[in-house]
Amino acid sequence: MIHYCPCAAGPASVRPFRTVLGLALLSTTCAILSPSAASAQTAPTTDIELGELSVTGEGAGRSLGGTLYGSGGASGAVPGYVASRSTVATKTDTPIIETAQSISVIGRKQIEDQNALTVNQALRYTPGVTTEQRGGAGSTRLEQFLIRGFNAPIFLDGMALIAGRDANATIDPYRLERVDVIKGPASVLYGQSGPGGIVNLVSKIPQFVRHGEVFVQGGGFNEVRGGVDVGGPIQSEVPWLADQFAYRIVGSGWNGDGPVDTTRVERAFVNPSVTWRASTDTQLTIIGNYQRDPFSGFYGGFPAVGTVFPRDFGNGVIGRLPVNFYDGDKSVERSDRTQASIEYLFDHRFNENLRFHSAGRYLRTQGDYRSVYSAFNPRNGPFASGPLLPRAVIGNVVAAEAYTLDSNVVANFDTGPIAHTALLGVDHRTFSTRTSGTPFPNAPDLNVLAPNYAMNIPFPAFTTTSRIDAQQTGVYFQDQMKVDGLILTLGGRYDVARQSGPTRSFTATGSTLTLQDAPSDAFTGRASLLYLFPSGVAPYVSYSQAFEPIVAGRVFDTAFGTVGRIPDPQLSDQYEAGIKYQPPGTDILLTASVFDIRQSNRTTADTTLGRPTGFVLQTGEVGVQGVEFEARANLTEGITLIGGFSLLDIRNVRDDGRTANDLTGQTVPLQGRRPVLVPDTTASLLATYRFLDGPLLGLEFGGGVRYLGTSWGDAANTFKVPESVLVDATASYDLRNLDPTLAGFSVQVNATNLLDETYVSGCNGYTSCYYGLPRTVYATLRYRW
Repeated sequence: MIHYCPCAAGPASVRPFRTVLGLALLSTTCAILSPSAASAQTAPTTDIELGELSVTGEGAGRSLGGTLYGSGGASGAVPGYVASRSTVATKTDTPIIETAQSISVIGRKQIEDQNALTVNQALRYTPGVTTEQRGGAGSTRLEQFLIRGFNAPIFLDGMALIAGRDANATIDPYRLERVDVIKGPASVLYGQSGPGGIVNLVSKIPQFVRHGEVFVQGGGFNEVRGGVDVGGPIQSEVPWLADQFAYRIVGSGWNGDGPVDTTRVERAFVNPSVTWRASTDTQLTIIGNYQRDPFSGFYGGFPAVGTVFPRDFGNGVIGRLPVNFYDGDKSVERSDRTQASIEYLFDHRFNENLRFHSAGRYLRTQGDYRSVYSAFNPRNGPFASGPLLPRAVIGNVVAAEAYTLDSNVVANFDTGPIAHTALLGVDHRTFSTRTSGTPFPNAPDLNVLAPNYAMNIPFPAFTTTSRIDAQQTGVYFQDQMKVDGLILTLGGRYDVARQSGPTRSFTATGSTLTLQDAPSDAFTGRASLLYLFPSGVAPYVSYSQAFEPIVAGRVFDTAFGTVGRIPDPQLSDQYEAGIKYQPPGTDILLTASVFDIRQSNRTTADTTLGRPTGFVLQTGEVGVQGVEFEARANLTEGITLIGGFSLLDIRNVRDDGRTANDLTGQTVPLQGRRPVLVPDTTASLLATYRFLDGPLLGLEFGGGVRYLGTSWGDAANTFKVPESVLVDATASYDLRNLDPTLAGFSVQVNATNLLDETYVSGCNGYTSCYYGLPRTVYATLRYRW
């Protein structure tokens, strides 16, 4: 049902939806422009609010910044484990109970209780999200995860981050206030994205309350971490500048061994920010960031025979590779990244009925990646044996720049009994990537029984260079219409995207230049209906869409001559029904949902007889049906709880392509088979308990259990990755209860995979399987004031 351009008129099935959106847009625009639409008086601009951390609502005289970014706000600190408001699904300040789509929010306390060192780790207890796709070891380098079975993009403060393997923007969780996850297609507000949903990271920003924190941590793989987070109002002798400025400096360092032999982890970043609150109605925040990752752990994988299945290594040795096994070479291994960015967040309230938000960011990253890795080689297939591991060598040098901008206006008005919250906005992104790459020739085999990690393997010369620019501009509209407890939301967006640039390939005899120019236009929409009963029960239904440009391959079309045409965008839609429950006056939020997602226009090779080779067909379709449940509760002052589960039935509903069956050497159709790396069942439970009196006053302890169901290991579905059960534990103590002079000090111990289970988190074929992390224990000393 997604309509993409160029096209003279939309399909009949799309026209009614677009007509409704058009009428809604026309009536809303007229209401906004009408002098009588906004009758409330402008809020006072002279009172400066100092206690913004306690602000949870908006009204005359309250600061706009405190409302949005203060404790309990839609972009502010989460009280305990339960957020009540979020902007991720609507780009407006909306209660989660009134949002007709599944949302999960991970707050600062949960991130700290889990001792999450990466965004992947912060998402471990989120239903429907499969984390650490490259195994626990690989998660230190890239934020790769699935939402409802599909890859998901990452946004920071509502703006897309540049992705990729070698110069991706990696965000340290210590600089984050919260992580908001919307599940299901979200192109109507964010543009090109996958069908599973998106993850929006929310930065820490200055608060007008003085605060400070320093910590030091040790453990894991001989690791040491430290960090500082200080800020507050900036005093001024000038009366009209007093209490208008606040600052915050967040910084951290991380150094130690990597999760596998011979590898290292090293990171240092500083994240300064300043806020100017010109009045209670106007706030501007500037955020800078500089981060160095000269060493980024491990990114490799190993054959299924030797991880999932036992292997005969020879000399009477039968078993599996150890979890900390390294398949590379020290003389080649490199993952050196640098990133820097400058960002602004601007909010202005014209009056109680009209607000403006704008955000922009410039980001630059550089990466140098070199690796010797287990090769995609038949000798690493299902019949692998012996001590020799076939390998290959590869490298890339990447420099990338990203310009992102998002601006919108929110208007509140009534038309008769209907209360409207209307949103109109535009966003733009330009991602420019410069890459030099090598081929991936074979490297010397590694004897796993007597590994030599210093073979002086020659590094191949760079043979390709590219300069690719990817741009997108979108205009979006949304109207949240409320009558008593009934909430109808309609939204639409039109995007223009293009990816272009040259790629030059070098050979011994010369070079070849390839020019890419792949435009893609799309209209996406969303419609939802929710009813909130006074009891706190809120059943809902929703429909949402997404699109993703396809920039590789050509579709045979005689109208375009012998070169064919650019493929249409990949399209996705989702039907979701659910129920939310938030008992009035409690910090409890329960969400249950069922959903059906279809992703269409997937490409497969065109093997039509008599047709030139190299073309693709767009007949592929993946479908997923699922059930999710999430419970979040601050049960009492000292008890918090998170629980959830997800059941997924995902398969290639339609696909003309074929894939190799490595067991038989034949090819089999993809249709009806299930994608790799997607467990059919996940479940988790995390709880903490804090003593409020008695001899154990100040002690808090907690534990969690994570269940990862079976997943298919190869595209032909010839083997499964076994299920796993992981146990985590945490304990902390406020030292002021030991000695009043230690007020502000606390200690914390975290153990992940407490029972030290050896498990494979997933496989991408017989040649590439990924171990999860073994047991890791960290101890933290923290001082707050």
